[in-house]
Amino acid sequence: MIKIAIATLGCKTNTAESAIISGQFNPEKYTLVPFDSDADIYIINTCTVTQRTDYKSRNLIRKALKQKNKNPAVKVIVTGCYAQRNFDEIKKLGDIDLIVDNQNKLNLAELLDNADYHFQDIMTVDRFNFKPVQKMIEHTRAFQKIQDGCDFRCYYCAVPYARGPARSAKFSEVITQARMFVENGYKEIVLGGINLGLYEDEGKNLADVVEALEKLEGLELIRLSSLEPHLFSPELIKRLRQCTKLCPHFHIPLQSGCDRILKNMGRPYNTRDFEALLNNILSFFPDAAIGLDVITGFPGEDNSDFQTTLNFISKLSIAYLHIFPFSRRPGTVAYSLPEQVPKPEKNLRAQKLLQLGKQKKEKYKQKLINEKIILRGILEDMENGRGTFLSDHYIRAYTFTNEKAGELLKIIPQQTYRDGVFGTKVE
Repeated sequence: MIKIAIATLGCKTNTAESAIISGQFNPEKYTLVPFDSDADIYIINTCTVTQRTDYKSRNLIRKALKQKNKNPAVKVIVTGCYAQRNFDEIKKLGDIDLIVDNQNKLNLAELLDNADYHFQDIMTVDRFNFKPVQKMIEHTRAFQKIQDGCDFRCYYCAVPYARGPARSAKFSEVITQARMFVENGYKEIVLGGINLGLYEDEGKNLADVVEALEKLEGLELIRLSSLEPHLFSPELIKRLRQCTKLCPHFHIPLQSGCDRILKNMGRPYNTRDFEALLNNILSFFPDAAIGLDVITGFPGEDNSDFQTTLNFISKLSIAYLHIFPFSRRPGTVAYSLPEQVPKPEKNLRAQKLLQLGKQKKEKYKQKLINEKIILRGILEDMENGRGTFLSDHYIRAYTFTNEKAGELLKIIPQQTYRDGVFGTKVE
């Protein structure tokens, strides 16, 4: 058996794509092994959202090259967003066998011995590359990519240049893939994309996808990945509310709580619009877990701007925060902007936001306990009779159970426990 090791960095879309890549290799000939073990083929699915992920990508590539130095027969293959944006830089790292662009990464198994393959400019693509997959890599939940690319050009973001223009899977392909996951035992599907709210196929939108999946027998939970605030329409919220399988968990990129900085970022909304959106969501989903992305230290953000952001987020009814110190991405508008914030100051502001995020999460957990909100989730693993799962409210839940991994559990939370809540199973 030929041993393959796959390392994945970045978003849920990359996770979904790594599963598809793995599924393209004939299991009668190839076997999957951990990345830190001896393998015949090393595949690194990279990310470029920050300088840190660039560094992690290079580090994984170098680890694979060390294995190749020990055994010249080893193949090293690099793909993903860092690879799309930094082809020449990766070639200089060492004896890389193949660098595959983002559009063709799902065809990777076919390209291993294809001398005619040419790396493609992602900005020239105009179709969604659909490849069905039977199972994930070490996940009890299924991550399903239904959209790729982004037509927006936020001034800090390199992703559109690594993923190309927005394009969507055909509606029929979406349903086919979802059925395949359910037939293979998956009870939760996480819908993902580079800009999920842009999903569209012949008049069908994201709400149509969720409504169609709602009807799939055997599917218990549907979860959405990140949705841009200006694509979160009132109609979408109303239609989602009718779907009982939908997780009341919404991740929304705020990026800044200061209108001046939002404008400088090229974001098409202000804080008043954003607060109105959250209030609308909570009117339909009163106990929803709402999480926010926030970038701190954007060029020109002074202490007053940061305090404005801190004050704005403090008054919002949210469950958690994902904090990102601003990272300069070559090729973006923000890369060359004046008044770059020093790294120590960015880190200091990030720490203050992280502390606020911890407070918000603890308050939200207590709300779930006080209101006895039933938490649903797919059992991941067991430890001394205690099971754990990521709940539909995006809080990790623990309970005593005899169920097997992959089964749906429901609990009533009773107390905080570890990084989540502990509760009693609902029969």
